[in-house]
Amino acid sequence: MIVRSTADGVEVHAPAKLNLYLEILGRRSDGYHDLESLMVTVDLFDRLTFADNDSGTITLTCDDPTLPTGPENLVVKAAEALRRATGCQRGATIHLEKTIPAQAGLAGGSSDAAATLVALDRLWKLDTRPGELDALAGTVGSDVAFFRHGPSAVCRGRGEEVEPFPLSGPLTFVLVCPKFGVGTADVYRRLTPPEKPRQIGPFLEALASGNTATIGKHLFNRLQPIAETLCPALQEVEHALASVGSILDGHLMSGSGSSYFGLASSPDAARDAAAILETLELGRVRVVTSSP
Repeated sequence: MIVRSTADGVEVHAPAKLNLYLEILGRRSDGYHDLESLMVTVDLFDRLTFADNDSGTITLTCDDPTLPTGPENLVVKAAEALRRATGCQRGATIHLEKTIPAQAGLAGGSSDAAATLVALDRLWKLDTRPGELDALAGTVGSDVAFFRHGPSAVCRGRGEEVEPFPLSGPLTFVLVCPKFGVGTADVYRRLTPPEKPRQIGPFLEALASGNTATIGKHLFNRLQPIAETLCPALQEVEHALASVGSILDGHLMSGSGSSYFGLASSPDAARDAAAILETLELGRVRVVTSSP
């Protein structure tokens, strides 16, 4: 997350995330699922600008007309949650420029919400303690807390329990974002938690090695087969990434979909894979790198 003060307020570049590992440990009594995931932020950003006003209201505009800008938007939810928690009576005018696609497993909405907490805390000069912001992030959405502690971390619980896990170096991916999205709730409704969840230890050891061939062999997402059954068009994306397997060291769906990524040994390898994948017209193809 890149935050800077401007003459008019605060500007934030909010990053997307990829799940390099995602296991479901069981179903919770509150209807959610306990998970264990390794997430990394990448250099694909939404841009948000924040200006203070004394109206006492939160106003959100967005360059994507399909995105709701009312109280159901996580940006507005985060702003209102911060005001309630601190007793702040200030208002804010927020503009969101979307680059991270919705319903893509990249957590753009959660990243935008985390950006909102940080930006408004600075804009309104609240000086909220970090632990309080973390707790507040967990109430806004499951992935919001991760973006307070990126760029790489193991996330547990609903995703709100975050343990930083530094990478040994940057990782480069080719990212494929189909023209359609997948509803997270639809995927989780069809999920049956495994009797014996996979252990994350071997993956973390592979990740710590920094060897992309080793990491690629341990990429894992429990939700991928469910999403591909729910939305068979996703299988085309998976097959396309498999077809460039000689260039990539592994590939996986991120989160509950619909985006997929391929792990490359170098930026050149990622660009070579991207050039091939772009000819297949599966959606937007980008080369992205994990954030430092």
